[in-house]
Amino acid sequence: MIIQLLGTNAVFAGLMGVVIGLVTQVYKNWKRKSCEGLSLWWIALAGYSYFSWLMYGMARRDVFLFIPQLLGTFCMVIILCQFWIYRKNK
Repeated sequence: MIIQLLGTNAVFAGLMGVVIGLVTQVYKNWKRKSCEGLSLWWIALAGYSYFSWLMYGMARRDVFLFIPQLLGTFCMVIILCQFWIYRKNK
């Protein structure tokens, strides 16, 4: 029971970080058609971190790790694509 409660809280906290931070960044980049001010190294490192935790959650079959990391990985891939597309426009 306590594990389920802690896991649910962790998923909620992870999703809030992704939804408030990454989804907002994806929208800002799309609206401005620019990734100016973002560091490619930060994007790559954050994407690697999300992907690593995603793989770990899959290996452990832990839905509490898997759900927020999947969304985070997806958003980081979008940001990397935006960085690449908008950099070509300069």
